Amino acid sequence: MHRVEAFFKRLGDDIAATLGDTRESVYAGLERVAAEKLAEHNPSAHVSHADLVDYVLGADVLCKQADLDARFAEPPLSLYNGGHFDISALTWLDGTTSIHQHAFCGAFHVLAGSSIHSRYRFRAWKVPESHQRAIAGDLELIDIEVLRAGDTRVIRRGASLIHALFHMIRPSVTIVIRTITDEPGAEVQYDYRWPGLAFDPFHKHAPTIRKQQYLRMLRTMNADTVQTHLERVLPEADLCLAHALVSEQVQISANIDEARRLSALCTRLAPAERELLRRAAHGDLLSRSLIDLRRKLHEPQHRLLLALLLNVFDRSEVLRLVRRETGCADPVSQVCTWIAEMSGMTGRYPNLIGLDFNATALEMLGGMWAGSGFADSLRQLADRHGEAAVSPHRADLRALFCALRECALFHAVFADLSADDP
Repeated sequence: MHRVEAFFKRLGDDIAATLGDTRESVYAGLERVAAEKLAEHNPSAHVSHADLVDYVLGADVLCKQADLDARFAEPPLSLYNGGHFDISALTWLDGTTSIHQHAFCGAFHVLAGSSIHSRYRFRAWKVPESHQRAIAGDLELIDIEVLRAGDTRVIRRGASLIHALFHMIRPSVTIVIRTITDEPGAEVQYDYRWPGLAFDPFHKHAPTIRKQQYLRMLRTMNADTVQTHLERVLPEADLCLAHALVSEQVQISANIDEARRLSALCTRLAPAERELLRRAAHGDLLSRSLIDLRRKLHEPQHRLLLALLLNVFDRSEVLRLVRRETGCADPVSQVCTWIAEMSGMTGRYPNLIGLDFNATALEMLGGMWAGSGFADSLRQLADRHGEAAVSPHRADLRALFCALRECALFHAVFADLSADDP
């Protein structure tokens, strides 16, 4: 028996012996027991990613494999099947999770690498119906932490754990112990979009799915006709269908103005819901841009900044977390150093983010991270370089300020900065 198989058999058998073999006992105690046994056995001290590779490539037989198509993780590997629970290793290279909750329970353990773990709270604007497809509300960041090899966290069902994981080191490997015989439909596994849209990505609503498929077909046949068809469908769309259609169209067009125009067509929704839809679709486009960047960014410090920009929507909080995680005295300077590296300005790295920064842009960016709007940024530049050097370039500098504020990397954290002329 391979050492990986032997190790996880001991862990799984220990959990099974503690909980018993009934569904009720497993479901009642797995959160606590899984966390305790992961801490006791500590897989990170005994099994490496290289061990998993050696095990899989040499195996003629594996235990029953969940998610054989690798829709989640890069790739997953089932290691133990306990009847009502299983143990899996999820390897991550460039993938990340959405903000989500779970329809199962258990615990997870960082085997290798490190990850940014953020937790959220959701408050619906009104009491939702049972198994409602989409819910409007407010999403609030509770806390954010860096998880490293050996760290273990409990997985709770439902809205008591709304979280996201952003993996900083390639590869990062997570051991997950979870229930596997949960009653289908008993809990909704909502995904969440900033600033507060919850939706069920697993709900199979035939009219919604067919509308999406037919609009994709029409887009392939003649993209110019899609707007006319959306103008027909969106006025009668509920929040779930409206988000699906508007977000997809905005991401295809890569045009943030589309989010406002299409959301305004959704007249079945209340005005506040239409504004939420606009912001969620805009956020989906920006998030996709940030997630695409992580495939190019492999340094842990660069991925830390990217993770914070993807999961934290307040500039002061991003800076506080940079100070906390790095111990630096000046987080604004630290962030600007990382951005200079990522854009190829320092010579240590090529331009990894596709944005061409020069010294003026970096100087303005530092002021914006410190909370300066355009008027203050202009005054700061004039103080450093002289009014005569700055004044002739006012229009260009304002265009630069607006471009930085609207950039996918910084849009959320600079949204409050005024672009008004002094």
